[in-house]
Amino acid sequence: MSSVTIKNLTKRYGEVQVLSEFNEVFRDGEFVTLLGPSGCGKTTMLRIIAGFEKPSTGEVWIDDQLVSGGKTFIPPERRDIGMVFQSYAVWPHMTVFDNVAYPLKIKHVAREEISRRVGHMLEVVHLKQYADRLPNQLSGGQQQRVALARALVAEPKLLLLDEPLSNLDAKLREYMRFEIKELTRSLGISVVYVTHDQTEAMAMSDRIFLINGGVVQQSGTPDEIYNRPVNPFVADFLGKVEFFGGTAEGGSIHVTDWNADLPDPDGSHRGAVDIAVRPENIRMSGEPGGIRGVLTRLYYLGDVCDCRVKVGESEVRVIADGHASRGFTPGDEVSLSVREFIVFEGGSAREQLKILT
Repeated sequence: MSSVTIKNLTKRYGEVQVLSEFNEVFRDGEFVTLLGPSGCGKTTMLRIIAGFEKPSTGEVWIDDQLVSGGKTFIPPERRDIGMVFQSYAVWPHMTVFDNVAYPLKIKHVAREEISRRVGHMLEVVHLKQYADRLPNQLSGGQQQRVALARALVAEPKLLLLDEPLSNLDAKLREYMRFEIKELTRSLGISVVYVTHDQTEAMAMSDRIFLINGGVVQQSGTPDEIYNRPVNPFVADFLGKVEFFGGTAEGGSIHVTDWNADLPDPDGSHRGAVDIAVRPENIRMSGEPGGIRGVLTRLYYLGDVCDCRVKVGESEVRVIADGHASRGFTPGDEVSLSVREFIVFEGGSAREQLKILT
């Protein structure tokens, strides 16, 4: 296992700054995800850690060794890392066995040791029965596991993965999330994982680093970053959320868009605010009381119903329990209660979001 320390790192391509003052420590044994929209700098950061790119300024340390910075540059093959690419990059003319064995062969590992280690790794990724097949005889998920086995067979201290599941179908992607998480945990390997998929990040990570415009907007556990976002961009990028304007005073927030009052979560806010409400945190019922509205649309998705409710001048999204919502139809008068919401002061969350995105 390895830790990665990044100090005052920036990256420019000509006049374009891709990463700005990146200062982070990825701890020994952690599964860290660099998350963000396309073009935010996350893959560039991964390539700098790998040694495929050099930082414009700053340093990268793996454990106590400086690998990039100043006049120091350690090439990728000497950083003791494994890397899995989005495109798999398996050799089409080599069998599964030879693909996985390749890193050991270029290190001149003894033939018997290669056979032992490749055999073990193919067992770990459930591909031992396919050892003699060519990549074009495998499914996408199997090819991805070949690439993973090849990255792990040399027993690296650090594994880097660049959107490795983006080419897979939805069910296989979900299966592989847990396969990769459990495999790396069982082997005790530190992982830096790049994705733009929030669900992948939430399911797999010990910590998430959410990047936008080359700047880390927030880092933390999935629970911290989802439930306690530091700005509207973070709230909007992770999960579903809607913003509504209001005014806070005396321990209460008057939601202007709804013409309704909600209790201030900590009673400390004053003046113009925006509340960020996740649709799964709104309960819909047919009972009297609460915030009154009219159900305008209902999409039955099996386990949940994705609903729209007209409240005042706004349309509110509600993710309701699929079984409990089966009796509702558009046009019904309903009652809403808000279980939890996030408050952003200043009343400009929607304007900030436009700037950040």
